[in-house]
Amino acid sequence: MAVVFAHAGVYMFVGALNGVQLFYMISGFLISFILTEVKAYPEVKDFYANRFLRIYPVYAAVAVLTLGAYFLGIHVYDEFFSVYREAPWSATILLIFSNTFLFLQDWVMFFAVVDGRLIPTGNFMESSPLLYPGLLVPQAWTLGVELTFYLIAPFVLPRRRLVYVLLAASLTLRAIFIARGFGQSDPWSYRFFPTELALFLAGALSHQILLPLYRKTRILRSRAACLTATGLLVTVALTYHLFALPKLTHNIVLFAFFLVLMPFAFIFQRSSALDNWIGELSFPMYICHKLVIAISTRWTDGLKQDQPYTFAWLCVFLSALFAIALNRLVASPMELVRNRFRKKIEISTVPKSPIDRSQGPVSVTAAL
Repeated sequence: MAVVFAHAGVYMFVGALNGVQLFYMISGFLISFILTEVKAYPEVKDFYANRFLRIYPVYAAVAVLTLGAYFLGIHVYDEFFSVYREAPWSATILLIFSNTFLFLQDWVMFFAVVDGRLIPTGNFMESSPLLYPGLLVPQAWTLGVELTFYLIAPFVLPRRRLVYVLLAASLTLRAIFIARGFGQSDPWSYRFFPTELALFLAGALSHQILLPLYRKTRILRSRAACLTATGLLVTVALTYHLFALPKLTHNIVLFAFFLVLMPFAFIFQRSSALDNWIGELSFPMYICHKLVIAISTRWTDGLKQDQPYTFAWLCVFLSALFAIALNRLVASPMELVRNRFRKKIEISTVPKSPIDRSQGPVSVTAAL
């Protein structure tokens, strides 16, 4: 929702940048759980196949619909067609490849067309033409980063020492970038995989260190504790934009809250079918929202300029409806295929939530 608001023109909740980076951290927790605790995939290729089937069909459906919308005159970016007319063949190949296969979408933001040639750059805005309007689903560049996490995860996450080494290297690289003056500017602030890796690994360590620690203290056996911690996370996320603090302090507090409290939220979700259902909407909602905003801009006749908050809430609502449809028509049918790549796991072998009295770990299937 924070990302939808931002792209609709309103800053709400944690904002788009923090929303993306918090997702990297949550993803690290989840992928660590399925690879190192549940050990759901007999072979690495099964993990890759399952991740592909979770991500690509929903993305492809939205990409095709977006392309159709362009031909109907509904534009996510007005420059979409001109990018392909004006860009050199090398840039066109990069865009077509990344639009088709998702890989390298993040790296589009590190290239520019200068004097008719495609060159690496630290400022994608110096490109002529700009390349990112040529992405069918522009926000899917984050999937390029995620896919790189997935590529290395089976080889890194089970090796704690390697996790520590890579975490230290990633944090050091970010510190160097900040010291040199460009570490907090786009695209280096949250698009560069080597520095974003620290967030993914921090999430993994929240699973591997904090979750076992909390289990030992038996605090996770308290439904009240899990509910309170989850409520605190939600409250922090919803009110973050209301507090005026120095940016660095603000961000450290936010990420520290998520890092420390994620295990509680994880246990809570495993006992809540409703919370699990809401969580299942996040990915399709993220993928479809730019198309929804483009359609809403076209059909609401100036509402975005006249009543920006009303427009933003409308986009959130319509994106949620679109996400429900994508889950039902695309993601749910793919579950049958995805099941073939999962190891058959008896629920009794999965460490069960102590606060779960009826349904078993309802989010495990979604997580895998």
